[in-house]
Amino acid sequence: MRGNCDEYFTSDIDLSNKPKQEIDRISWNRSKLTQENVEYLSKLPYCYEFYMSGRLVRLFHATPEKINDFVGNIDNIDRLYMLFLPSKNTISNQIADIVIYGHIHTPFIQRIYNRTIINTGSVGNSIDVFRNDKKDGNVKNTTVANYLIISGNYNSKNIDEKISYELISIPYDIDKELKSNVDNIERLSYEEEIRNGKYRDMEKIYKSFEVRGIDKTMF
Repeated sequence: MRGNCDEYFTSDIDLSNKPKQEIDRISWNRSKLTQENVEYLSKLPYCYEFYMSGRLVRLFHATPEKINDFVGNIDNIDRLYMLFLPSKNTISNQIADIVIYGHIHTPFIQRIYNRTIINTGSVGNSIDVFRNDKKDGNVKNTTVANYLIISGNYNSKNIDEKISYELISIPYDIDKELKSNVDNIERLSYEEEIRNGKYRDMEKIYKSFEVRGIDKTMF
């Protein structure tokens, strides 16, 4: 499926009004892509759907409407429910029973209205936006590679069958990852992010909190 970076770094972006850091980021990422890469990434589907033990499962990167939009377990019920709704980007016009997405790099499972929301986290760049130096546990709880296993009867529409979800976290070699990124133009901020599980632009996160009426000093 297509992610926001896949779209961002393969589309024709006007750089004239971008800050230098953003221009450098775009230019560096594009330099790593061949034309074949660009064509492949630009043709990836927006979402994927299937039935598992009678539940309609829908996968997408961020939301059914937008490929670059933040929805987390901090959001209100209406915004979370929106994740289940169909859009022009979804395969079917049905309300999903299970949605599986990524984008926010933080794994969680949430239940609302007899439906299930699952975020798979990130394979190697996991973060936690709720941070406090006095309350934080071991950062290695966050700086791992995450993925999801969903088990059931694939393509079955019988809801009386068993289904299960398992979020897996696996430690990985961060030093090896950094050695493979020696020419990354944002290497220092990237290293800070993957070693400490803290997003490099927390001010952006805090602004997102403000929009949701969340006071960052509360946590």
